[in-house]
Amino acid sequence: MIEAPLDVQKTISIPEDHYKVCKDLGVPTAGNAAGNTEDLLNLSGGNFSPAPLPEGFTARGIVALVFSILAAFIGMGVIAWYGASDFPKKGLAPAGTH
Repeated sequence: MIEAPLDVQKTISIPEDHYKVCKDLGVPTAGNAAGNTEDLLNLSGGNFSPAPLPEGFTARGIVALVFSILAAFIGMGVIAWYGASDFPKKGLAPAGTH
């Protein structure tokens, strides 16, 4: 949070290459969020956020959820199977000797 924004504006300047990039992209550098310098409350023509997501679950979301749960159960099953398996002991050196 800046305590004295007007003092900061007096001491810091925006580099010219920043203005050039804005000009090349057609982004206004003066006015409000829509680039309106006459009526600062008029935001027509500005950038707005996309429409909200649909309510509830979509078919894609349900399919993704089902496959994620299936993958989780398969993964847990493989871990349990591996942990419960009996390992052959012949040919293994005792712990601490290599």
